Amino acid sequence: MSDETVEEVGELHRMRQWVALRGSSMDVRGGIGLSGHVAKDLRTAVGKPHACALVGERGVSDELLATNHRDLSSAGFEVRPLEMPGDGCDLARVEALAERLLEARVTADDLVVVIGGDETLSCAALACSLWCGGVSLVEVPIDAVSAVRSSVTPRPLDLAGAPQMLSHDAGARFAIVDVRLFDLDPVHEELRHAFALMAATAACDSNKAFERLWDSTDELVAGNEQVILRQILDAVKSRGRVVGSTSAATRQSVSYGEDFARALRSVAGDSVPASSLLADGLRFSARLAVALEQLSVDDMFTQDELLERLGLGTCEVPVDPDALVAALKQERFSRTNRFMMATPRALGRVRLSVIPDDLLAEHAAAWCASR
Repeated sequence: MSDETVEEVGELHRMRQWVALRGSSMDVRGGIGLSGHVAKDLRTAVGKPHACALVGERGVSDELLATNHRDLSSAGFEVRPLEMPGDGCDLARVEALAERLLEARVTADDLVVVIGGDETLSCAALACSLWCGGVSLVEVPIDAVSAVRSSVTPRPLDLAGAPQMLSHDAGARFAIVDVRLFDLDPVHEELRHAFALMAATAACDSNKAFERLWDSTDELVAGNEQVILRQILDAVKSRGRVVGSTSAATRQSVSYGEDFARALRSVAGDSVPASSLLADGLRFSARLAVALEQLSVDDMFTQDELLERLGLGTCEVPVDPDALVAALKQERFSRTNRFMMATPRALGRVRLSVIPDDLLAEHAAAWCASR
């Protein structure tokens, strides 16, 4: 599904891999200090340089934008700087970006480079896939969470009163992952949330992916830049394998832990870190799988230990079990007519399972009692 090369260029540690997606593929370039040093590669990949819209979300440093502007200009692109309009993740923001591309006279033969976080990159993916039938998009994530998630699994867009309901496929042709742009302090939420996404992704992909993550935990929590880079790219490759599968059951497994995390957020409030919400989703789903006799107790405890080794905590806010069950059902029934949750069958294999009401209530009560 993907090929990987590693090269040392001066002080840059570069990695490159192809990620196969449904109906397309993505060229992922990773490195330490890589941003601002890839325009020549992009010129070769897209052919004769034309215009390039350089889009930065609000808050992106002027230095980062200037570095990329110089790099693209030196490679022959006519750079047209734009600021990403608005905030949030909805159709209004997609339309606003399209209007900026129109004003900048961007065509299907040109290039769009977007520097930003999860919501910005997800909106850009949809806008660029639709613009003139599709314009080449280069995503430059500014945090580790976006690097793991956005290029392969863009965040679904929100509707009024109905968050994350409009799902769409990946739209980037290139992703530039420069870990020097990220907060790599393992005690900070940004990297912990990325660790939780890595764990969920590995559990969906394969036992080998799970083992690679397990073997890297010490270096990850120590903040080793090269190991963090490698695991981010490994997670991107794994997510591509999952969502690009010909099996619908495999593609659906990418929701592992996410439904519980969203439901718990709605009842526990915004004070709980996203990393803890997702980690609790993995723990809760694994316990359901054991009760359904799908997963061994040993594998459940192995996942627990991985999450602990990665420093992923749990929700400490008291939660009413009836409210949690109601939130879970609302979350699932807004997307399907059957109450199913992604549960692990083994380390590296996750599938949707029908959860009986009595079993769900029992485990929700036990989970809430342990707070």
